[in-house]
Amino acid sequence: MQTKIKDRIIKYVDENSSWLIEKIFDVVAQNTINSPPGGNENNGQQVIEKIFRELNLEIDRFSPDDVAGLKDKPYFLKGRTYKNRDNVIGYSGADRGFTLIFNGHIDTVPSDKFQWSTSGPFEPELIEDKIYGLGVCDMKAGIIASIFALKVIMDLKINIKGRVIIESAVDEEFGGANGSLACISRGYSGDLAIITEPSSMNLCISNVCSKTLLLRVRGGEGLNYFGKKFTHDNPIILMSKLLLAIKDYEEYLNSLKDKYPVYRKIEKPFNFLFSDIMAGEIGPDKIMTTPGQCLARIYIMNYPDIDNKTFDSMLINFLNNYPEIRKALKQKIIQIEDYSRFIEGGEIDFKDKNIKKIIESIKKNAKELTGSDLNTGAALGGTDFFAFSNYGKTPCIVLGPRGGNLHAADEFVELKDLLDLSKIFAMLIYDYCC
Repeated sequence: MQTKIKDRIIKYVDENSSWLIEKIFDVVAQNTINSPPGGNENNGQQVIEKIFRELNLEIDRFSPDDVAGLKDKPYFLKGRTYKNRDNVIGYSGADRGFTLIFNGHIDTVPSDKFQWSTSGPFEPELIEDKIYGLGVCDMKAGIIASIFALKVIMDLKINIKGRVIIESAVDEEFGGANGSLACISRGYSGDLAIITEPSSMNLCISNVCSKTLLLRVRGGEGLNYFGKKFTHDNPIILMSKLLLAIKDYEEYLNSLKDKYPVYRKIEKPFNFLFSDIMAGEIGPDKIMTTPGQCLARIYIMNYPDIDNKTFDSMLINFLNNYPEIRKALKQKIIQIEDYSRFIEGGEIDFKDKNIKKIIESIKKNAKELTGSDLNTGAALGGTDFFAFSNYGKTPCIVLGPRGGNLHAADEFVELKDLLDLSKIFAMLIYDYCC
């Protein structure tokens, strides 16, 4: 019976791929840019809700502002606004058994400001089996693939005894997570959650913790070759030493990977993102002088069991090994500030035999449905994984497509992966909810 179902799923997905592509185009064409403290997500949520209605799903549309008690939770990120920013949830099934949640965020970063050449940011195109457009990989296509998987089961007239929930959440970018946390606070939980972030077809059972930091280095303004010497170092030079020390810290964390079974197989678990740096101004009418300060913004990670306090202390303790940096930290010439929420890590409990069985069945089905193996791994950047694993009483994995140019111009996703994921997700729905 299962072999026949797999054949039917493969046939359906392959013959109806145009539906998947069309719906991806529809949602990518909408500006859903997250611009803290607000955003434009409802432009895309209108499309998602329309798809849900076409499939006759039960729908729950709500703003995080509507969730009683959410803003009093310690995990709520304050300072965000939610006018015209609704979560949209669609679900189906008799709710007698296994509950499966698919989660994705509809918001994107404002990389429409970059120079796009292959397509326009809101003008999606399919070129050589890649779909281009802003947010297509991160992560609108993943949301549509999960909806397509549910459509496959429904169109094949297979009765859903359990429940399948699809969450299109707002405000994930810029360390948000309030959208998914609002779903959890509203009461949505299950036996397994799948976040369809672009994991390059790795089945991620763990997620690193992370945060964005603002580095501030002060200096003495003026010339350093005439007149009285100032006491502070040139902040540009000191910042360069600080950044190199943090790069050393990255290598130190990578050297610890053998302590973590999921991470020891990953060649380089940590790749810090050195995003922005600024000091002084450049221009023909700008004074040549030592800048008063140098600023840099970086995104760093650590292992999933590290809490916020330990995250900070590990970094500072490492930097104190550098005498010049230790002295500057003590004198507050160097200041390190949080620039985003601490995004907690999380991990599936493999001691749970049921979860282990589910993971093994996903991998087995993936091989039979697509001909390719799914490698077990970890999500190496911030996702909403922690919301489910730490607060939602729901085991969580991340499984999504390959793609490229995320948070940049000409973002794309691999079409084959989306078709493969649709088959894998549909079979998972059949195995556990039907």
